[in-house]
Amino acid sequence: FGSVYVNGVKYDTSSSTITIDDNPGIESDLSVGMRVTVSGSLIDDSNGTATSISFNDDLEGPVSNIQPLPYDTTRTLTILGRQVVIDSTTTSFDISGTLPGPFDFDSIADDNLVEVSGFLDSNGVMKATRVELKATNFNHNGTIVEMKGTVENFNFPTFNLANTTGVTVDVTSAVIDNNLPGGIVDGAFVEVKGTCSSGTCTTVNASKVESGLEDFNDNDDVEVEGIVTSLTDQNNFEVNGIPVDASSATRIPASLNLVEDQEVEVEGTIVNGTLIATKVKDESNDLKIEATISSVTPANNSFELTPVSGQPAITVVIDKSTEVDDNVGSITNPDDLITGLNNGDFVSVEGYDGGSGTVAASEVERDAQDDVIIQGIITAGSTASGTVTILGVTIPFDGATEFEDANDQPFADADAFFTAIANGSGIGSTLVKVKDRADNNKNPAGIADEIEIELP
Repeated sequence: FGSVYVNGVKYDTSSSTITIDDNPGIESDLSVGMRVTVSGSLIDDSNGTATSISFNDDLEGPVSNIQPLPYDTTRTLTILGRQVVIDSTTTSFDISGTLPGPFDFDSIADDNLVEVSGFLDSNGVMKATRVELKATNFNHNGTIVEMKGTVENFNFPTFNLANTTGVTVDVTSAVIDNNLPGGIVDGAFVEVKGTCSSGTCTTVNASKVESGLEDFNDNDDVEVEGIVTSLTDQNNFEVNGIPVDASSATRIPASLNLVEDQEVEVEGTIVNGTLIATKVKDESNDLKIEATISSVTPANNSFELTPVSGQPAITVVIDKSTEVDDNVGSITNPDDLITGLNNGDFVSVEGYDGGSGTVAASEVERDAQDDVIIQGIITAGSTASGTVTILGVTIPFDGATEFEDANDQPFADADAFFTAIANGSGIGSTLVKVKDRADNNKNPAGIADEIEIELP
C-alpha cells in the first residue's frame, strides 16, 4: 500500500483522494482488475503521483445463463441482458465483506449478485477484468443494480440499451445528471442506476441516469486501456467510446495491425474530444509459455525460457504493468520480479508480441514444475517434417501426439490437423497451443503430447 500500478505506471497514493462508486473510499478498497480513472502527474514513464483515483463498476446485477465457450478457459454469462465473458486466466475474482467462499471461475453461479469491471467489445459483449460477489442470492426488493450502454428505442419513459436482451429501463422517477447535457436520446452512452421490478429484472426502474463516458477535458494528457471498436482504418478508431486519431502514433510492436475487438493501450492528448495518440500498444495477450527459465538479464528487464532442449530460447520482457503471482516464493510486484527469478524456475507467462522477437509479459506466475506449453501463431509445420514451429521454437510430434480443433474435438491424425489450418486462416495466422506433458507417460520430453488449434 502507498502505491498502485495502473497501465504500467506506479502511482504514489499517499495524498490521493479515493472514490468508490461515488462514495469516499480508502486504498484497501481497490483491487486488481478494477477499471479506474487516475488523475495526477507523471514523474517519468514508470512513476507518478495520483491526486485522485475513482472507481465505478461497469455492471452490477444477477447472474444468469452461464454457458461454456469452445475454449476451456472462458465462459459466458448474462447480467441485465448483457453478455459477459469471464476468463480463468485474466479475470480477477473477489468476495465482498465476510461472504463465505469460494468464489472463482469455477464456482460462480446463477442468481449470484455480482459487480463487474470490464470492457465492451464491438458487439456489446463485456470482457470482464474483475468480478466481485456481492450476495450469493439476488433479492430484487430495493437492491441497486447498475448498467452502461448506448440508448436505443427511447420513447418516454422507457428505452433499451444496445446489445442487451429482454431488459427495459423506465426513467419515470429518474434523476437526469447534468453531465448528460443532451438528455436521454438515442445514441447517448449512459450509466443507469436503479432497482429491478421483479426477480427476473426485465424492467429496471432507474433512480439516476448519467453519462457513461470518461470525463476528459481538452489538453488533458491521458492513457486509456480498452478494446478497439468502430474501426474506420488504422489511424481512426474508438477505445472505450473515445475517438482516437493515431496518424502520428508510435506503434508497439511496429508491425501492429489493428482489428476490431483488439485490446490496446493508447497514450496521447485530448483535442476537441478526440485522443490524439502518441503511442498505441498491443495488449491482446494471445501468447502463452509455460517453461523453465534458462537465463535472467536484470539490466534488460528480461529472462529467457527454453521449452525444448536444443531449440532457441524465447526472450520475455517485463515492465511495471506485468502482473505477478508467486506460488513458490514471496515476489509480489513487478519491481522485485526480475531480481527474484532464478535459472531453473518454472514460470507461466501470458503476453503479446513485444517486437524484435520478444514476448512482452502481461502476467508472470512462478509455480512448481508442470507441463511445458507454447501458444502462439504457427509459422511452419507439416506432416512430412513431423514438426510445428511457434515463437521460433520447433517442436517435433509423432504418432502418439493428440491433435484437437478449437472445440477440443480430436482430429483423426496430423494430416487432418494441417488440412483444417489450410482451410482456415492458414500457416502464419492460426493460433496454436502445444503441450509437452510433465509426466512423460505418452511421449518423452521434447516431443509434443498435444497440439490444439486455439483460434482458427
